[in-house]
Amino acid sequence: MRVKSNTIDIIALTSSLICAIHCAAIPIVLSFSSLSSLHFLENPWIEWTFILMGVVFVFTSLWPSYKKMHHQRKPLLLAGIGFALIAIGRFEFTELWEVVNTVLGALFVSSAHYVNWKLLRVSRKHEH
Repeated sequence: MRVKSNTIDIIALTSSLICAIHCAAIPIVLSFSSLSSLHFLENPWIEWTFILMGVVFVFTSLWPSYKKMHHQRKPLLLAGIGFALIAIGRFEFTELWEVVNTVLGALFVSSAHYVNWKLLRVSRKHEH
């Protein structure tokens, strides 16, 4: 469980940060007319893939860590807020609305994995 949880948290944290960067950068990159051929990057399949990966990582890392190791709700709460913001961002009132909520949501999910990783390190020190 130790190596698996650490690895999953690091992968999840990285993928959440990549998601945030992707969501923040794509509108800026696509706004440059010479780069308009990169419009394929604004693909719903890419967005839903990152969202589904995030959900999978919550159920394979945050939940087991909470139940078996540290019993702290903070990572789950941060992930819940993150996914709520991402869901709110799906309501495309404006492009800015979508980008801000999605990026903030991805950062919250990433923070959840970071906090989980830190809590696991602390709980393992107390095991020895």
